[in-house]
Amino acid sequence: MTEGALPSLALIAAYPNSLADPALAALVRACAEETAEHQGVAAPVVRVYDDRIELEAELPQPVLLAIAAEVRRSTGRWHRAKHGSPLWHGE
Repeated sequence: MTEGALPSLALIAAYPNSLADPALAALVRACAEETAEHQGVAAPVVRVYDDRIELEAELPQPVLLAIAAEVRRSTGRWHRAKHGSPLWHGE
């Protein structure tokens, strides 16, 4: 991390265009925002690309990691139940 840069993390999709669907991208974004709200912290900036999401926030790195872990867990479980395939790389 460079000086002045906000802490950030990326979640890599299982397939190159996994997040190209706007509805799925909106679901992932909403999950990140809701998770932060539930924890009582500022919502991260969520950048969605076809093959990954990037979370960035003025939060301690462990808090951002916890948000990313919950997004991965909950959206991955939902995606596997609905589509029968993983959403995130390494699932």
